[in-house]
Amino acid sequence: MARAGVTYFDIVEAAKAVKALGEEPTVDRVRSHLGTGSKSTIAPLLKRWRSEIANDTDVSGLPRDLVEALKGLHQRIQGQADQRVEEVQQEFKAQEESIAAQLSEVQEKNSKQAASVRELERKLAIAETEKRQLKRALDDTQKAVEKSEFQREEGLGRIQEQKESIEEMRLENRDIREHFEHFQQRTASDRQHERDQFRSANEQLKGQVAILTEQLALTERKLSEQELLNKHGQALVAEVNREKHDLCEQIGASQAEVEVLRRQAEDQGKLDMARATEITSLQNQLAQLQSDYSALAKEAQLQYQSMEKLEIDLTLSKDRIEQLADENRILLQEKAMIQGQFTQLENSLKIQK
Repeated sequence: MARAGVTYFDIVEAAKAVKALGEEPTVDRVRSHLGTGSKSTIAPLLKRWRSEIANDTDVSGLPRDLVEALKGLHQRIQGQADQRVEEVQQEFKAQEESIAAQLSEVQEKNSKQAASVRELERKLAIAETEKRQLKRALDDTQKAVEKSEFQREEGLGRIQEQKESIEEMRLENRDIREHFEHFQQRTASDRQHERDQFRSANEQLKGQVAILTEQLALTERKLSEQELLNKHGQALVAEVNREKHDLCEQIGASQAEVEVLRRQAEDQGKLDMARATEITSLQNQLAQLQSDYSALAKEAQLQYQSMEKLEIDLTLSKDRIEQLADENRILLQEKAMIQGQFTQLENSLKIQK
């Protein structure tokens, strides 16, 4: 509904306020003071006020104070009337909105009632169809009765049997509906149980996958450490072999030198003290070399055993990694299968809904 707009009383008050500020009331100043109203509305009302101000003489010999009092009374009455008009307009607007809301509610009720009427009409049409079918059946029965008087009792018996059959069918339909409702409830419960089982299995699979992933990472780290130890052991074995080879060469050279000295001593028949001391020193060096060789041989044997153990551990770790990879692959396949089953279950639920 349209707004009431400014009144003459508003224009008078605004013009007086502007004049009280020592300015001449103009359309723009009055409009600026009011903050609303159009120039086409304010101009004639302001002109009216100016004409009344200009006509500042006594009326019919009445005192000026009385005229001013009458004017003030008139303005108050006019303002109250304008205010009352605005209140009535607001009340009318509220009533109009309330009526519109009620009308919308009534329309919605009418729509629901129309839908109910259509549903009743559909049921009535179905009932009419059933009625026509029953009527055709009754006509056939009556024709059969009219065809032969001798078959009248038999026809009545058949009608009674049909009635009993219809009643039985109704009872069966009721039982079927009850069983179907029970089946729906049980199916919903089973589906909820399957969803819970799937969520639980999914969480368990996630936990197992995380554990297997952690075990796989740990095994890979151990495998890397074992490979480093294996490389270090191989380097030690190679170094021991080199030292062993060097010792063998030294032992061979010392044995050859001792053999030469022995042969010289046999040829000469005697050895002097310096040569004997040298031979003793060489024999001591030979014994020390043989002792070092034995120690290195034992250390090499221990390194070989350690390396063999590392190779066995490496083989076991590789087998464990392959086993974990197979288990992870199987778990992923089971997870994919369960997700597929869950998707099929959701699709079947959506189709049934």
